[in-house]
Amino acid sequence: GVKQDGQVHGGMPSDFKTSDHGLTKLKVAVRGGVVFASFDHDIESLEDYLGPTILGYYDRLFNGRQLKILGYNRQRIPGNWKLMQENIKDPYHPGLLHTWFVTFGLWRADNKSQLRMDDKHRHAAMISTRGAAGKADQVTQVSSFKSEMKLHDPSFIDIVPEAWWSGPTAVMTTIFPSVILQQQVNSVSTRHIQPNGHGSFDFVWTHFGFEDDSEEMTQRRLTQANLFGPAGFVSADDGEVIEFSQQAFESKPFHRAVAELGGKGVENTEHMVTETLIRGMYRYWRDVMEA
Repeated sequence: GVKQDGQVHGGMPSDFKTSDHGLTKLKVAVRGGVVFASFDHDIESLEDYLGPTILGYYDRLFNGRQLKILGYNRQRIPGNWKLMQENIKDPYHPGLLHTWFVTFGLWRADNKSQLRMDDKHRHAAMISTRGAAGKADQVTQVSSFKSEMKLHDPSFIDIVPEAWWSGPTAVMTTIFPSVILQQQVNSVSTRHIQPNGHGSFDFVWTHFGFEDDSEEMTQRRLTQANLFGPAGFVSADDGEVIEFSQQAFESKPFHRAVAELGGKGVENTEHMVTETLIRGMYRYWRDVMEA
């Protein structure tokens, strides 16, 4: 209230207790410097939710080193939020869609690779080890677009192997329903899916490094981050294709998509030419919706 002439006028009644009217309390978990929160206090622990397989890839990235935020990107994509989860569970599209990945060998279908899921198939990790640049048609039957393409600035692929990689040069981890963890060579970031209504979602990138990075490594991470984000040399393709996909779905709402590449089952695999992760995610999503 307002104090005037020794009296308090207005304000809340004398029996009002601020402790009874606080902000909504969330269930919070912190692991490796990352904070998770849920409105559901009965949800299982973060560790149980991820499961041992995906938790291993999570801990590979967030291994206890102090994190250092480098910057953010934000974009609004006119598509259903599940399409972005599907995009990062689709290991074969980079070799078809992304000129950058194929030409410079960062992610190709013939790279040594593994696809791993949790027991409920809701989360996944796509693991790839960088191959050679240039022609790929001998092994994939898909040739590199402009295979002789060169960079004006070669620092974009000034890649330095890091000890914590333990082999793979790229691991893309999807945590259902809204988080993506990215390690593409030296570029590391999180991506957060924020649905904002029918057929649209905001996509927030947080690019980071580690406090003990050298100045050269920090600059390298920032430079390679230009492959990603709304105008990234690679990620601009994904946003556009998701928009096209949404337009097609809405034009034919009763049509169905076929996801039978690599079979009809849901299992871990040692190659990228499969839709097993997509089938697993939609199977789990359907179980949640029908429950």
